[in-house]
Amino acid sequence: MLPRISLAQWSFHRALRSGQLAHLDFAALAKKDFGLEGVEYVNQFFKDKATSYSYLTEMKKRAEDAGVKSLLIMVDGEGSLASGDPAERHTAIENHFKWIAAAAYLGCHSIRLNAYGSGTRDEQLASMADSLHRLCTVADGYGLNVIVENHGGLSSDGSWLTAVMKKADHPRVGTLPDLGNFTLEKGKDYDRYKGVEEMIPWAKAFSAKSYDFDADGNETTIDYFHMARIAVAASYPGWVGVEYEGERLSEPDGVKKTIDLVKRAFAKALEAK
Repeated sequence: MLPRISLAQWSFHRALRSGQLAHLDFAALAKKDFGLEGVEYVNQFFKDKATSYSYLTEMKKRAEDAGVKSLLIMVDGEGSLASGDPAERHTAIENHFKWIAAAAYLGCHSIRLNAYGSGTRDEQLASMADSLHRLCTVADGYGLNVIVENHGGLSSDGSWLTAVMKKADHPRVGTLPDLGNFTLEKGKDYDRYKGVEEMIPWAKAFSAKSYDFDADGNETTIDYFHMARIAVAASYPGWVGVEYEGERLSEPDGVKKTIDLVKRAFAKALEAK
Protein backbone atom coordinates (compact mmCIF):
# COMPACT_ATOMS: atom_id res chain seq x y z
CA MET A 1 0.00 0.00 0.00
CA LEU A 2 1.33 3.44 -0.94
CA PRO A 3 2.12 5.80 1.96
CA ARG A 4 -0.17 8.68 2.77
CA ILE A 5 1.26 11.91 1.39
CA SER A 6 1.13 15.23 3.23
CA LEU A 7 2.16 18.75 2.30
CA ALA A 8 4.93 20.51 4.20
CA GLN A 9 4.21 24.23 4.54
CA TRP A 10 7.78 25.20 3.67
CA SER A 11 6.96 24.23 0.07
CA PHE A 12 5.09 27.54 -0.12
CA HIS A 13 7.46 29.74 1.89
CA ARG A 14 7.75 32.28 -0.95
CA ALA A 15 3.99 32.60 -1.39
CA LEU A 16 3.43 32.83 2.37
CA ARG A 17 6.12 35.45 2.90
CA SER A 18 4.92 37.57 0.00
CA GLY A 19 1.32 37.47 1.20
CA GLN A 20 0.18 35.64 -1.93
CA LEU A 21 -0.95 32.78 0.31
CA ALA A 22 -2.44 33.29 3.77
CA HIS A 23 -1.39 30.85 6.47
CA LEU A 24 -5.02 30.11 7.32
CA ASP A 25 -5.68 29.06 3.71
CA PHE A 26 -2.84 26.53 3.61
CA ALA A 27 -4.80 23.45 4.70
CA ALA A 28 -7.53 24.06 2.13
CA LEU A 29 -4.91 24.54 -0.61
CA ALA A 30 -3.39 21.13 0.18
CA LYS A 31 -6.70 19.41 -0.47
CA LYS A 32 -8.11 21.59 -3.26
CA ASP A 33 -4.98 21.92 -5.41
CA PHE A 34 -3.20 18.63 -4.69
CA GLY A 35 -5.76 16.22 -3.24
CA LEU A 36 -3.71 15.76 -0.05
CA GLU A 37 -5.31 15.08 3.31
CA GLY A 38 -2.46 15.94 5.68
CA VAL A 39 -0.44 19.09 6.37
CA GLU A 40 2.76 19.90 8.26
CA TYR A 41 2.92 23.44 9.60
CA VAL A 42 5.99 25.65 10.12
CA ASN A 43 5.82 27.84 13.21
CA GLN A 44 7.54 30.73 11.40
CA PHE A 45 4.27 31.48 9.61
CA PHE A 46 2.23 31.91 12.80
CA LYS A 47 5.01 32.60 15.29
CA ASP A 48 3.02 35.02 17.46
CA LYS A 49 -0.08 32.79 17.59
CA ALA A 50 1.20 29.83 19.65
CA THR A 51 -0.92 30.81 22.66
CA SER A 52 -3.79 32.46 20.77
CA TYR A 53 -6.43 29.77 21.05
CA SER A 54 -8.94 31.81 19.06
CA TYR A 55 -6.46 31.72 16.15
CA LEU A 56 -5.63 28.03 16.70
CA THR A 57 -9.36 27.27 16.78
CA GLU A 58 -9.72 28.93 13.38
CA MET A 59 -6.75 26.92 12.05
CA LYS A 60 -8.34 23.74 13.34
CA LYS A 61 -11.71 24.60 11.83
CA ARG A 62 -10.20 25.44 8.42
CA ALA A 63 -8.37 22.10 8.33
CA GLU A 64 -11.42 20.12 9.45
CA ASP A 65 -13.69 21.90 6.95
CA ALA A 66 -11.24 20.99 4.17
CA GLY A 67 -11.04 17.36 5.31
CA VAL A 68 -7.36 17.74 6.13
CA LYS A 69 -5.47 16.37 9.15
CA SER A 70 -2.96 18.60 10.96
CA LEU A 71 0.06 16.32 11.46
CA LEU A 72 2.87 18.30 13.03
CA ILE A 73 4.40 21.69 13.68
CA MET A 74 8.01 22.29 12.63
CA VAL A 75 9.41 24.51 15.38
CA ASP A 76 12.26 26.91 14.57
CA GLY A 77 13.81 29.84 16.39
CA GLU A 78 13.07 28.82 19.98
CA GLY A 79 16.61 28.43 21.25
CA SER A 80 19.43 25.89 21.38
CA LEU A 81 18.36 22.62 22.95
CA ALA A 82 21.92 21.25 22.82
CA SER A 83 23.51 24.36 24.31
CA GLY A 84 26.37 23.96 26.76
CA ASP A 85 24.96 26.84 28.80
CA PRO A 86 22.43 25.37 31.29
CA ALA A 87 20.42 28.61 31.56
CA GLU A 88 20.21 28.99 27.78
CA ARG A 89 19.15 25.38 27.39
CA HIS A 90 16.53 25.66 30.14
CA THR A 91 15.02 28.69 28.37
CA ALA A 92 14.99 26.81 25.06
CA ILE A 93 13.19 23.87 26.66
CA GLU A 94 10.55 26.15 28.17
CA ASN A 95 10.13 27.98 24.85
CA HIS A 96 8.94 24.73 23.29
CA PHE A 97 6.19 24.06 25.84
CA LYS A 98 3.72 26.38 24.13
CA TRP A 99 4.22 24.58 20.81
CA ILE A 100 3.57 21.21 22.43
CA ALA A 101 0.24 22.53 23.72
CA ALA A 102 -0.61 24.18 20.39
CA ALA A 103 0.20 21.05 18.36
CA ALA A 104 -1.88 18.88 20.66
CA TYR A 105 -4.80 21.31 20.39
CA LEU A 106 -4.63 21.16 16.59
CA GLY A 107 -4.68 17.35 16.68
CA CYS A 108 -1.06 16.87 15.55
CA HIS A 109 0.96 13.76 16.38
CA SER A 110 4.31 15.58 16.82
CA ILE A 111 6.34 18.73 17.04
CA ARG A 112 9.63 18.81 15.15
CA LEU A 113 12.66 20.32 16.89
CA ASN A 114 16.15 21.36 15.86
CA ALA A 115 19.29 19.96 17.52
CA TYR A 116 21.51 23.03 17.66
CA GLY A 117 23.98 23.78 20.43
CA SER A 118 27.55 24.30 21.55
CA GLY A 119 30.36 22.25 23.02
CA THR A 120 32.03 19.05 21.93
CA ARG A 121 30.26 16.34 20.00
CA ASP A 122 29.70 14.31 23.18
CA GLU A 123 28.66 17.33 25.23
CA GLN A 124 26.03 18.30 22.66
CA LEU A 125 24.83 14.71 22.52
CA ALA A 126 24.29 14.63 26.29
CA SER A 127 22.62 18.05 26.34
CA MET A 128 20.29 17.28 23.44
CA ALA A 129 19.29 13.90 24.83
CA ASP A 130 18.47 15.45 28.20
CA SER A 131 16.43 18.24 26.58
CA LEU A 132 14.51 15.71 24.51
CA HIS A 133 13.76 13.50 27.48
CA ARG A 134 12.45 16.48 29.46
CA LEU A 135 10.27 17.64 26.55
CA CYS A 136 8.98 14.12 25.93
CA THR A 137 7.96 13.84 29.57
CA VAL A 138 5.80 16.96 29.12
CA ALA A 139 4.55 15.95 25.66
CA ASP A 140 3.53 12.51 26.88
CA GLY A 141 0.76 14.15 28.91
CA TYR A 142 -0.60 15.58 25.65
CA GLY A 143 -0.22 12.32 23.71
CA LEU A 144 2.34 14.04 21.48
CA ASN A 145 5.70 12.96 20.02
CA VAL A 146 8.87 15.07 20.01
CA ILE A 147 10.93 14.47 16.89
CA VAL A 148 14.22 15.77 15.52
CA GLU A 149 15.00 16.58 11.88
CA ASN A 150 18.45 16.39 10.34
CA HIS A 151 18.81 20.12 9.78
CA GLY A 152 22.52 20.83 9.43
CA GLY A 153 25.56 20.48 11.67
CA LEU A 154 25.70 17.52 14.03
CA SER A 155 22.01 16.78 13.47
CA SER A 156 22.88 15.79 9.88
CA ASP A 157 25.29 13.15 11.17
CA GLY A 158 23.11 10.05 11.30
CA SER A 159 25.34 8.26 13.79
CA TRP A 160 25.21 11.22 16.21
CA LEU A 161 21.44 11.60 15.92
CA THR A 162 20.97 7.87 16.44
CA ALA A 163 23.06 8.09 19.61
CA VAL A 164 20.87 11.00 20.78
CA MET A 165 17.75 8.87 20.27
CA LYS A 166 19.22 6.03 22.32
CA LYS A 167 20.36 8.29 25.13
CA ALA A 168 17.06 10.24 25.26
CA ASP A 169 15.40 6.86 25.86
CA HIS A 170 11.73 7.79 25.68
CA PRO A 171 8.91 6.23 23.61
CA ARG A 172 7.79 9.71 22.51
CA VAL A 173 11.14 10.64 20.98
CA GLY A 174 11.75 10.16 17.27
CA THR A 175 13.33 11.40 14.06
CA LEU A 176 12.12 13.16 10.94
CA PRO A 177 14.52 12.06 8.18
CA ASP A 178 14.80 14.81 5.57
CA LEU A 179 16.18 13.55 2.25
CA GLY A 180 18.02 16.77 1.52
CA ASN A 181 19.52 18.13 4.74
CA PHE A 182 22.89 16.44 5.11
CA THR A 183 25.33 19.34 5.25
CA LEU A 184 27.65 18.93 8.24
CA GLU A 185 29.57 22.12 7.49
CA LYS A 186 30.42 24.14 4.41
CA GLY A 187 31.81 21.78 1.79
CA LYS A 188 31.26 18.65 3.86
CA ASP A 189 28.19 16.42 3.57
CA TYR A 190 27.11 13.23 5.31
CA ASP A 191 26.12 10.27 3.11
CA ARG A 192 22.38 10.88 2.77
CA TYR A 193 21.45 7.23 2.17
CA LYS A 194 23.45 6.05 5.18
CA GLY A 195 21.89 8.84 7.24
CA VAL A 196 18.31 7.90 6.34
CA GLU A 197 19.06 4.23 7.04
CA GLU A 198 20.37 5.18 10.48
CA MET A 199 17.42 7.45 11.31
CA ILE A 200 14.54 5.41 9.88
CA PRO A 201 14.12 3.06 12.89
CA TRP A 202 13.10 6.09 14.98
CA ALA A 203 11.15 7.89 12.23
CA LYS A 204 7.73 9.24 13.15
CA ALA A 205 7.63 11.47 10.04
CA PHE A 206 9.47 11.53 6.71
CA SER A 207 10.34 14.56 4.57
CA ALA A 208 10.50 14.05 0.81
CA LYS A 209 12.66 17.09 0.07
CA SER A 210 13.13 18.07 -3.57
CA TYR A 211 15.06 20.76 -5.43
CA ASP A 212 14.84 20.09 -9.16
CA PHE A 213 13.86 17.42 -11.67
CA ASP A 214 15.25 15.97 -14.89
CA ALA A 215 13.30 15.33 -18.10
CA ASP A 216 12.00 12.03 -16.69
CA GLY A 217 10.62 13.68 -13.55
CA ASN A 218 13.34 12.30 -11.26
CA GLU A 219 15.04 14.43 -8.61
CA THR A 220 18.44 15.56 -9.87
CA THR A 221 20.38 15.18 -6.61
CA ILE A 222 18.47 12.53 -4.62
CA ASP A 223 17.75 8.95 -5.68
CA TYR A 224 14.13 8.73 -4.55
CA PHE A 225 13.91 5.07 -5.52
CA HIS A 226 16.79 4.25 -3.17
CA MET A 227 15.17 6.31 -0.37
CA ALA A 228 11.82 4.60 -0.90
CA ARG A 229 13.48 1.18 -0.67
CA ILE A 230 15.01 2.18 2.68
CA ALA A 231 11.62 3.29 4.04
CA VAL A 232 9.80 0.19 2.75
CA ALA A 233 12.49 -2.19 4.06
CA ALA A 234 12.09 -0.60 7.50
CA SER A 235 8.29 -0.84 7.26
CA TYR A 236 8.01 2.89 7.89
CA PRO A 237 4.31 3.31 8.76
CA GLY A 238 3.78 7.06 8.65
CA TRP A 239 3.04 9.91 6.29
CA VAL A 240 5.50 11.12 3.66
CA GLY A 241 5.64 14.91 3.64
CA VAL A 242 6.32 16.63 0.32
CA GLU A 243 8.70 19.57 0.73
CA TYR A 244 9.69 21.33 -2.51
CA GLU A 245 12.55 23.76 -1.98
CA GLY A 246 13.64 24.48 -5.55
CA GLU A 247 13.69 27.76 -7.42
CA ARG A 248 13.45 26.82 -11.10
CA LEU A 249 9.84 25.64 -10.96
CA SER A 250 6.90 27.43 -9.41
CA GLU A 251 6.01 26.18 -5.94
CA PRO A 252 2.80 24.44 -7.15
CA ASP A 253 4.62 22.76 -10.06
CA GLY A 254 7.46 21.63 -7.80
CA VAL A 255 4.98 20.14 -5.35
CA LYS A 256 3.12 18.30 -8.11
CA LYS A 257 6.33 16.78 -9.48
CA THR A 258 7.41 15.72 -6.00
CA ILE A 259 4.06 14.05 -5.30
CA ASP A 260 4.30 12.15 -8.58
CA LEU A 261 7.87 11.05 -7.82
CA VAL A 262 6.97 9.89 -4.29
CA LYS A 263 4.14 7.77 -5.71
CA ARG A 264 6.34 6.23 -8.41
CA ALA A 265 9.27 5.56 -6.08
CA PHE A 266 7.22 3.92 -3.35
CA ALA A 267 5.18 1.89 -5.86
CA LYS A 268 8.41 0.52 -7.32
CA ALA A 269 9.88 -0.20 -3.88
CA LEU A 270 6.73 -2.00 -2.73
CA GLU A 271 6.64 -4.01 -5.95
CA ALA A 272 10.20 -5.17 -5.37
CA LYS A 273 9.67 -6.09 -1.71
